[in-house]
Amino acid sequence: MKGRSLVLVEDDAGDMFLVTEMLLEVAPDMILTCFSTLQSALNEWPADAECVLLDLGLPDAMGLSALEKLRAQVPDVPVVVLTGRLDDGIGPEALAAGAQDFLVKGQVDGQGLERSVRYAVERGRAALDRRDLMAAELRAQENARLQRGLLPSPLIDTTELAVAPFYRPGSDRALLGGDFYDVVETPTGVHLLIGDVCGHGPDDAALGVALRIA
Repeated sequence: MKGRSLVLVEDDAGDMFLVTEMLLEVAPDMILTCFSTLQSALNEWPADAECVLLDLGLPDAMGLSALEKLRAQVPDVPVVVLTGRLDDGIGPEALAAGAQDFLVKGQVDGQGLERSVRYAVERGRAALDRRDLMAAELRAQENARLQRGLLPSPLIDTTELAVAPFYRPGSDRALLGGDFYDVVETPTGVHLLIGDVCGHGPDDAALGVALRIA
């Protein structure tokens, strides 16, 4: 965990000292920021925090409400909850509520604590990767649908001309654009209509589709 930034939210001074000593023993280069209340942690949250150890018995937040408040403000930071007893049932409930892991105070050593934090960070990153992948797939599907709306359905009767519709975004990141074109045959010949919409992205593409239909 070299150089990793970790937040500890714990109101008991003895437990805070114990956790700090255990982590420093196995990961001396770790950056540990400690808070005694949830609100103070949220008010001064380190921007580079990679994981948080959260006590569920804080003065300003008890039980799962502490976890819910924390995740509402920093939803992407992995959480390892600290509980006082294994038989209180709060650990599994915390996992169901979005925590990456739970530890029982007094029943874990430095290596176990470090391993739990490391795995929590890895699982958190994997979850973010899955979310980003799903978002990218949804964007690709929406882009494909809008592209079909931007491509022309040539209104021509002549057999002397063939039209092969093709869409290629022109931006560096290949974002969906709003430009469109169409091919129409009239008594005076075959005409190419080109619409230039300033902008890139689904909103501009939707505007382009609407203009093309009009």
